[in-house]
Amino acid sequence: MLPEECYEVHIHGFANDVARARVLEELGLLGNLQGELECFVVASRLSRGEAEKEQQRWSRLGAHVRIVAPASPSPAEPLGKETPPRSLARATLRALAIGSLAGVAVWWLGERTLPRGVWKLPGKLDESGSLSSRTSLNKVSNPPVRATTIPNEIHSDEAARLNNEGVAAAERKEWMAAAEHLRAALRLAPAATGIQRNLQQVLLGWGVDALRSGEVGTAVDRLAEARGLGPDAQVFLWLGYAFQQQGDLGKAQAAWETGLEQFPEQPNLLLALGELWEQRDQREKALDYFFRARAAGIDGPELQRKIERLGRELDAEWEYQLTRSARFDVRHPESEPARTIEFVLANFEAAYDHLLDLLGVGPTPPITVVLYPKEQFHAVTQSPDWASGVFSGRIQLPVGGLNEGNRLQLQRVARHELAHALVSEWSRRRAPSWLQEGMAMWCEDDHPGERLDWALSLRATEPSTQLTHLPHSFVLLGQAEAEAAYASSYLAVVRLVEYHGARKLLELLRASAQREFSAAFRETFGQDLKDFAEGF
Repeated sequence: MLPEECYEVHIHGFANDVARARVLEELGLLGNLQGELECFVVASRLSRGEAEKEQQRWSRLGAHVRIVAPASPSPAEPLGKETPPRSLARATLRALAIGSLAGVAVWWLGERTLPRGVWKLPGKLDESGSLSSRTSLNKVSNPPVRATTIPNEIHSDEAARLNNEGVAAAERKEWMAAAEHLRAALRLAPAATGIQRNLQQVLLGWGVDALRSGEVGTAVDRLAEARGLGPDAQVFLWLGYAFQQQGDLGKAQAAWETGLEQFPEQPNLLLALGELWEQRDQREKALDYFFRARAAGIDGPELQRKIERLGRELDAEWEYQLTRSARFDVRHPESEPARTIEFVLANFEAAYDHLLDLLGVGPTPPITVVLYPKEQFHAVTQSPDWASGVFSGRIQLPVGGLNEGNRLQLQRVARHELAHALVSEWSRRRAPSWLQEGMAMWCEDDHPGERLDWALSLRATEPSTQLTHLPHSFVLLGQAEAEAAYASSYLAVVRLVEYHGARKLLELLRASAQREFSAAFRETFGQDLKDFAEGF
């Protein structure tokens, strides 16, 4: 008898040619294979636990492995060719970001917004006791609430009246009143699944609105109540986001994993877990979830770029070693001399102390720093040739030629990338690009504002450049426009520090983690963002 849940194990690439040979030898294909073998199934009809054991087995040999539920459209067929390239030499190079003179940030080049709301308008009970179907307010792909008949022996006129008043209040987004009416209706008709579903949808809408408004505690309470009314994928998804906004990644993970147990191929849950594991630097787990999300229906250039980037990183770092200090985890090639690692650590420690002097805080340790040979750095990060560092949730650096002669340059790069890590952490990755880059450049300076003349001269070349008109990413701007954008970002941060002090920047980051950025800006500085942008 087959297990209740059946999964397949797919190999979609290899760490390197040696790993490929090991895997093919284990499969008995070495020497007998015609052409390239890029993606194939190595096991099927397994329980989830058995599939994870198989995943670990092949991963230890150097394969890139994912688990796929065969009921969903699979991105891999036996001996298929559709997956990302297995080696860096075959990777399609594509520039991801353009940075300041010291480095590049590609983690979030723009305000991180929560997903669009998914609240579905509840239905009113008609005279027959049926729940009328309504379409989604936001035209999402999820089906509307289904028509439900309440059994005659339970249904009452009072329950119907309370339900309909609750629905009317929900249509006006008067969530508290809607919930009170529907709770009262459910007490009168506790077996009425239609009323229960209505209440759950009202609590979901209330929770999502609260989360968008920065009322995270209220969001958690309402979404937890909604979860108690029955399984709903969107409730699990948004409850996880609420926990994430609280900074409790453990509870976020638990909410999403519980949801996935009941909705195994729900694409947004898979995507959320992929991003969570990437944030925790568990890149192989993250890649597995991203592949599953793509197979479940999420498609687009952003996810594809993420999959390709993680594949390149796993490929390049497969046999890297880890050296730890109190604040940093440094991943590096085994061949990298110990003195180089010590040199990097010493300069990052000095840069961290510089941030403490400026702001009183630094990003929470341990901070991951990945060192690449120079040619490999640009191939993996796909950054411009002049880039000296990248922040993608981790700090990535080229180490070719590092010595005492470029200590000052390394310290500036370290300050820049550590500032990106701090902005990302404190804003929960929701800070706009001008604040990310402006703070990173300001933190580089030996003396605050020392590049003011440089920025003013560049700004003069593009006088129409304004913060509110800047794109979420500067990557598509021409070189002159990009330099002016960075200059404007730097000038904005210098102005904020001059008038309000550096600690206010931290308040802005904290506020932006909880609410829409323009509201956070107004709350922190008592000024509209648009007025500030036009006034400097």
